[in-house]
Amino acid sequence: MLLVVGLAMSGLLLLSAVPWSRLTGNMIKDFNLFGQLFPEDSSDERPASDVRTEIDPELADFLAETAVAESVDTAASVAETAVAEADSAAVAVPHTEAPVVNGVVAIENYLPGGSGSFPRLKAALGGAANRTVRIAVLGDSFIEGDLFAQDLRESFQSRYGGMGVGFVPMHSDFPGFRQSVKMSDSGWTLHDIRTMERSDTIRTLSCDYARASGRAVTTFTGNAKNERLAAWERSTFAVLSSDSGRVVMSGDFGERQFEVGPSDEPQFLTVEGRTTSCKVSTDMAGLVALGTYLDGHSGVQVDCMSIRGNSGIPLRKINAGLCAAMADRMPYDLIILEYGINAISEEQTDYSAYGLAMSAVIDRLRSVYPGADILVLGVSDRGAKHDGAVRSLPACAAMVDVQRRMAHRSGVHFWDMRAAMGGENSVVDWRKRRLMNADYIHLNRDGGREMARLLFDAISRSLNE
Repeated sequence: MLLVVGLAMSGLLLLSAVPWSRLTGNMIKDFNLFGQLFPEDSSDERPASDVRTEIDPELADFLAETAVAESVDTAASVAETAVAEADSAAVAVPHTEAPVVNGVVAIENYLPGGSGSFPRLKAALGGAANRTVRIAVLGDSFIEGDLFAQDLRESFQSRYGGMGVGFVPMHSDFPGFRQSVKMSDSGWTLHDIRTMERSDTIRTLSCDYARASGRAVTTFTGNAKNERLAAWERSTFAVLSSDSGRVVMSGDFGERQFEVGPSDEPQFLTVEGRTTSCKVSTDMAGLVALGTYLDGHSGVQVDCMSIRGNSGIPLRKINAGLCAAMADRMPYDLIILEYGINAISEEQTDYSAYGLAMSAVIDRLRSVYPGADILVLGVSDRGAKHDGAVRSLPACAAMVDVQRRMAHRSGVHFWDMRAAMGGENSVVDWRKRRLMNADYIHLNRDGGREMARLLFDAISRSLNE
């Protein structure tokens, strides 16, 4: 029996060493005998429920609204947007393909009046030695776990200074997946903007919040393997409270107790001091946690705000008053929108309605964060099997075209992520280079690092123009 077990184990070890996906064009996936024992060693490891994109309920509602007018006012509004779309379609977009300069896919600047690229970000970076320059990356499961955003943060902080991971929600369904900060929590229930009740007005830029049920605790610990992530200088806990109670923050700085009172405005509980670990706890049942910010006093911070399955459309309904109050304490100099992959389907090639909805999103963001530049990322290349071979999904090109027109119509910046990957069928090459997961949709950690490098090079070039 021992001989049989030994032979079986040896056979499994040999099988796990064979690069099946490369040899079979991903008809057979790679097998790792120890993958479940040491998941952190695999850059391809993702939460099991994220093997496909999820449907955004807000997207379905919006498409239904535009298809059938429910009232005279709605019908008039749809008619007006249809006219606006027709007018914008008549204006040629300067770039029908991504511009390439010295081998770098360049940022397309659609700011009105011929303004230079990223004027607000450029001005902010000039004072980065004395303030925190804040960048928000808003997206879906493509950046879940801080993928891509963590490497963009690393690039900015290496050049301009800064430390810590910035914004972190109070709860994660997969806390071990994110490696830029370690976290554990209990007693929080997370609510996200895709599935909120219509009466729920707690809609901020992060698109989620956590509510305490009895005693709630979250602990954040820096990544000791990375000098800039191992510690931070300022810990800020943002809350909304309808009652009175106590919040305790403890860490290397000792313990601080905060008395919280009822208020319609967000309250920011801040502890100064270099720390490698911070614990936030409360016994206030019903306390709303908007998130925690782990920052330095200067340099650049990149806040990763991802909601799996989010099409971006729910951002039309963010609470302007609440976001403005948040912006007073946490202003942004650049907002990057990474959306679209959850609005794509194999059967659909017309995404003009989606483009209109996202234009409304940009208008909303601009009204709440007037001091921020906005950058739209075109969707990455996505693969699907046809006759046993993986090829680019035709809908990707159609979506990128709509996103470029949307950026042009809204007067913001645009970067063609798909072109940066290599264009048509580049998803196959990225998979062969082990930069993408076997679903041909999501980047792995190495892929996130490569994509962040490409974007940082493009932004740097624009800033130096």
